[in-house]
Amino acid sequence: MSLRKVYLSPHTLTFLGTQGDPGRTLFSVIGVPLDSTSSFRSGTRFAPYSIRLMSQSLETMSLRTGIDVEDYAPYDEGNVSISHGNVDLSLRYVEAVCEDLVREGRLPILLGGEHTISVGSIRGIFKALGSDTCYLVLDAHADYRSEYLGFKLSHACTTRRVRELLGPSNVFIIGLRALSKDELRSLKVDGVRYVTSIDVLRLGAREVARRVNDFKSTCSRLYVSIDMDVFDPAYAPGVTTPEPEGLSPTLVFGVLSRVLDKSVVGIDVVEVSPPYDVGMITSALAAKVVLESIAYIVASGGAVTSHP
Repeated sequence: MSLRKVYLSPHTLTFLGTQGDPGRTLFSVIGVPLDSTSSFRSGTRFAPYSIRLMSQSLETMSLRTGIDVEDYAPYDEGNVSISHGNVDLSLRYVEAVCEDLVREGRLPILLGGEHTISVGSIRGIFKALGSDTCYLVLDAHADYRSEYLGFKLSHACTTRRVRELLGPSNVFIIGLRALSKDELRSLKVDGVRYVTSIDVLRLGAREVARRVNDFKSTCSRLYVSIDMDVFDPAYAPGVTTPEPEGLSPTLVFGVLSRVLDKSVVGIDVVEVSPPYDVGMITSALAAKVVLESIAYIVASGGAVTSHP
């Protein structure tokens, strides 16, 4: 039996409402309902269900690529069995699942859950593939504190923990606009690359993508983490820590469509909080992020074993 089966439980819903053929595409969707360190608005444990539900209402044709994602529907592995209140143990489960999937050549797509889940998935990928992985994170917040409220495993420390594993030169942040003075100083001292939301609006999607592609050219693999608060609250109100002056979906997809390719080895979409999600529009946007990401990777020739 596959090791990941020990830490996964089936879910009543599947992404897109169908079960993809694991022999055709290598995408695996995993729900991670972790909600233990949210410091403002909790509720991310309900996000995997909400994102799956809204995915069933979306059309699957990607106009940017001409690809119908229904033809490459991911295999829905179910949810990681979270030990609520024990972040360290929960992240070990996430780590084991991701390591197992990646060793089988699959591409995990994690539906969070709080942003801390990235630490577990990166650890699993690191174990399976080594350190030659770039970490691209789209986030309003730096998440670069050494610790927060006495905890090193916190949503406010995620990028810091990843940097400690992969190195500062392998981290790039897009959409930054909310951080402390100490975090800003640490980012500059460590040499972590970032573009603020104001930078993105000034530079445009094409130039931001050019900078990201230059960054990831130093690695053979790319992991992408999309915190839904990178979007302006007008588009994504249902997040744990909304921050004004964010990005539009069109800008974000404009960047991702030029960056995501067959080098991608993992994706997470995090920080959706359904109790605060007016009309479930944040969950719908999160599902759209997954759909478009799959299309961009398939268009590059990645994660596909056969075509329809």
